[in-house]
Amino acid sequence: MSNSAAEKLPVDMTEFKGKALVVDDEPTNRLILQAHLSKQGYDIILAVNGVEAVEKFRQESPDIIFMDVMMPEMDGYEATMRIKSLCGDRFVPVIFLTAITDEDELARCVAAGGDDFLTKPFSHTLLKAKVDALERVRDLHREVTKHHAQILRDEEIAEQLFSDVVMVDNVELDNLHVMLRPAVTFSGDILMSARSPSGELYVILGDFTGHGLVAAIGALPTAEVFRAMTKKGFTLSKILKELNRKLEYLLPGDKFLAVGAISIAADVRSAKIWNGGIPSIIHLNAQHEISGYFPATHLALGIMDEIDGEKPLHVDLREGDALVMYTDGVIEACDTNKNMYGEKRLEEHLLNSETDEILINIEKDLISFTDGHAQDDDISMVVIPCTNNLIVEEKDNLVRNITPDKYSVAHFSASTDENFSLEWQWEFNVHAASLKKVDPVPVLLSQIQELEDIHEHRQNLFMIFSELFNNALDHGVLKLDSKIKSDPDGFTEYLEQREQRLDALTDAMIEISLEKFILDNIEYLKIRIKDSGDGFSSVDIQNLDENKKLSGRGINLVKELCCQMEYQGKGNEVEVVYQFS
Repeated sequence: MSNSAAEKLPVDMTEFKGKALVVDDEPTNRLILQAHLSKQGYDIILAVNGVEAVEKFRQESPDIIFMDVMMPEMDGYEATMRIKSLCGDRFVPVIFLTAITDEDELARCVAAGGDDFLTKPFSHTLLKAKVDALERVRDLHREVTKHHAQILRDEEIAEQLFSDVVMVDNVELDNLHVMLRPAVTFSGDILMSARSPSGELYVILGDFTGHGLVAAIGALPTAEVFRAMTKKGFTLSKILKELNRKLEYLLPGDKFLAVGAISIAADVRSAKIWNGGIPSIIHLNAQHEISGYFPATHLALGIMDEIDGEKPLHVDLREGDALVMYTDGVIEACDTNKNMYGEKRLEEHLLNSETDEILINIEKDLISFTDGHAQDDDISMVVIPCTNNLIVEEKDNLVRNITPDKYSVAHFSASTDENFSLEWQWEFNVHAASLKKVDPVPVLLSQIQELEDIHEHRQNLFMIFSELFNNALDHGVLKLDSKIKSDPDGFTEYLEQREQRLDALTDAMIEISLEKFILDNIEYLKIRIKDSGDGFSSVDIQNLDENKKLSGRGINLVKELCCQMEYQGKGNEVEVVYQFS
């Protein structure tokens, strides 16, 4: 039965401690406990057996329970287990009241969900001490629960912000097949993709040590560096080196980022692959066969001051191929018997699924395999179909200049013209040692950006600088034959020769000069690039102009982008004039 406030002994209501449920089939025991607990500030709820106790718990939601063990209809063990199952996240302490002194039976009280016990006849002093102790535990639990709920709300907001920042501008997501399943609110895995000014697609899949907020702490600076450097036209190797430098400085000593990185050419005919600590990146051909594995050959980022100098590996691609990256959370997912999913089971789906269905089938199989087992690590996977959908037509993204009929390159240099005004000049030379390790194109763009607003011209200028500089380096200085690239399989040979000749380079130089001027109230940029090579004959230049094959297409594109283009000297010097719209 329930005792009203009027029936209780007088008590200071400022000391009200909540509701106490007393469960005992002996009326005397109920009355004794009722009296003592009322003095301590509790509003008392009474029950005579386990069935009634469970019902009163549902109705009254008490703050503490005193449970007899031996009762009719339902004993205290069963009643306690049912009540504990109804508590959810609430901590409602249960004190067993028993005359039993057998250790096994007392252990059974704790196993049933009891938080403490009192042996009958109990001491009133001991009763108060145990109640006070459990009140402190209960209050602490409530405080922890409140803070935990606040943390979860904060994490949800922060995770949304993280996702918005990290996933923003993730290009080609419609064409990439992605699976991201974090183990907790924050994912320690990160997926980033972006296009360089030349149309290359960069895709990075990273796995920070552990998971959760601590693992995700490096996601923001990683995304910031990746997008900024990709936009400026830095190579994949340069981006990875800067990411390593940044993370080595920011992350604690026991944290690092395992990374798989892929850059796919704008024409989707080739790719560069770099693996720093994730499982083997897999190349699938159009026949759903594994054409190659790219295991980890580098350290993860953030461990050493400098990553090793080994370049990304080159792979030729054909229509229908696919590249697959995944974190170790995929193959290390466990079933209820702690058996891991494993590489063999993963590869069976790669070989037996259509490209568009690979991730769908693997995710279904993972859910079936784990069978409700808690996810221990973040699970991330990306399949990159190398189809025509990924091709970026350079001409579609570039703005053409209007070629004036009345001016030649020579006339653009006529500073004596009364309508000519020189704004600024800048030049620098790149020698052999720097040619081996420095890409000056992003530096050129950054320098111009300091002087001019080139936002709408960035892609045009990147294309012009890249083609002219790489032409000077590859064909002028290194004397590479571009005809090698006419065969789709020749890209690999071409790159191998390039690396060999670049490593052996001892005496060479490329001069670059820029000149911004205004003529007839129109703004122009003149670019001159000269190399120390033997140059091209007039016949070679004519053939290059007329070339419509894989090699030489860039020079024709530069001619379309610029007002004027002219080879000078022995063919090792080229000047172009670009008009700012």
